[in-house]
Amino acid sequence: MSLDNSVFSGLCCMIKIKMNKYLGIFGLLMLGVLAGCQSGEKNESADSEKPANSVSKHRPLNPIAPPGVFIADPEVRQMPDGRVYIYGSRDEPGNSWCSHSYNVLSSSDLVNWHVEQFSFATEGMGKQVDYTDRLLYAPDCIYRDGKYYLYYCLAGGGEDEGVAVSSSPYGPFRDGKVMEGISGIDPSVFIDDDGQAYLFWGQWHARGAKLSKDMLSIEGAVHDSLLTYKTHFFNEGSSVRKRNGIYYLVYGSHSRHGESNCATLDYATATSPLGPYTYRGVIIDNWGSDRNLVNNHGCITEINGQWYIAYHRPTHATITGTMRKACLEPITFNPDGTIPEVEMTTQGIGGPISPFYRMDAARACLLSGNVMVSVRRPDNDIPVEYLAGIRDGDHAYWKYYDFTGTDANHFICKTWSENRAAKIEIRLDSPQGQLLGVCDIAPMDGEVAYAIHETKIKPVTGKHALVLVFKSGNPEMKETDLMNLEWFVFEKR
Repeated sequence: MSLDNSVFSGLCCMIKIKMNKYLGIFGLLMLGVLAGCQSGEKNESADSEKPANSVSKHRPLNPIAPPGVFIADPEVRQMPDGRVYIYGSRDEPGNSWCSHSYNVLSSSDLVNWHVEQFSFATEGMGKQVDYTDRLLYAPDCIYRDGKYYLYYCLAGGGEDEGVAVSSSPYGPFRDGKVMEGISGIDPSVFIDDDGQAYLFWGQWHARGAKLSKDMLSIEGAVHDSLLTYKTHFFNEGSSVRKRNGIYYLVYGSHSRHGESNCATLDYATATSPLGPYTYRGVIIDNWGSDRNLVNNHGCITEINGQWYIAYHRPTHATITGTMRKACLEPITFNPDGTIPEVEMTTQGIGGPISPFYRMDAARACLLSGNVMVSVRRPDNDIPVEYLAGIRDGDHAYWKYYDFTGTDANHFICKTWSENRAAKIEIRLDSPQGQLLGVCDIAPMDGEVAYAIHETKIKPVTGKHALVLVFKSGNPEMKETDLMNLEWFVFEKR
């Protein structure tokens, strides 16, 4: 039987289509199998090649400012762009505290912080006042109607409160002007739900007043003694926030460590921004963070639904002054609106620390003895902070580490410049706590710039404060500086 050419061509075409269809399905199945095999092989290889001591270096830690940058008196604001900004005093050597200029810290993730230098100044670069060259004390900043208002204060009394304006939260802030009718330090600005703005300020007793619509002056009466030295233990550093209809006034207080030490951030609450305020207690205490403790200053703030306490810790316990660094800790609220006290930590808002994270020693949250944080600033190189002045019997805390599942069994540390014969006891939770190991520090007299020391440690699990206790190798060197500790890390070997 013969077929017409057109019919034959049609049959061939149908057979070809069918075959291509089955081959296509088979090919797709084979590709899936091969991809699965390759994916499995790749994951297995990645797992086998992953170092045992691998850990992310990008996580929040206290203090939050970069090494060599000293920002105190932090007021934290999440601005309309979603970034978090910190406005505070800038400490520099040679002054008891503060300086003639401000920096702005900002972050999009609370991990990586960026610095805008000279956002406002009373002297030199960034100078934006024509009536003073005095030191700048603690500021605050807030957004309103497309502008950012920086409220600053000056050392020395008199016309010491002023305001400058910027079109950006980064600054620069321009045309600083005196705010007439008020005198004091540490201004704090607050805008209520109805749009009314308020300014708070003062030392020994807190004052407050309404701000004008243009945010450049106060209007109406000044409300004196919103908080007092005697009733509320108020020293300085007012800061106001609102949550669930309650106004929270946070401030530096002498409630716990005597009248000359306002180490705690306390708070009082009210149902109106101008009071009356009822004393509630301590939120955080920076006592023990340095041997030359003077004060504390900060705020509470909400960022993406979570509340935090911002505060500062002192460093550089020298006769020429104290440097301070901003820190953050998470806080919670009780059903009645009160705030449970939180402790200073190294982990900050990031949760417990992996022992495989190389820790800068200067991040210690508690220091005891002569030990203090210092910084070296080599020419044309990065600044480095470290623990200095370490003597026999001193100890330091880093809170908190989580050793669970790590099998860490080795300790390594770096000392800088000269060091004496000494030992570092590696302990948990207290200076008398479980001893994991002892690291011998061999003497060095400047033959090289630094030395690396290491020792085996006992295995441990769980969450713990890490405590390093420093011991002299020579009983006659009780009052001698033993070493400068720059960093340490644990390893699994």
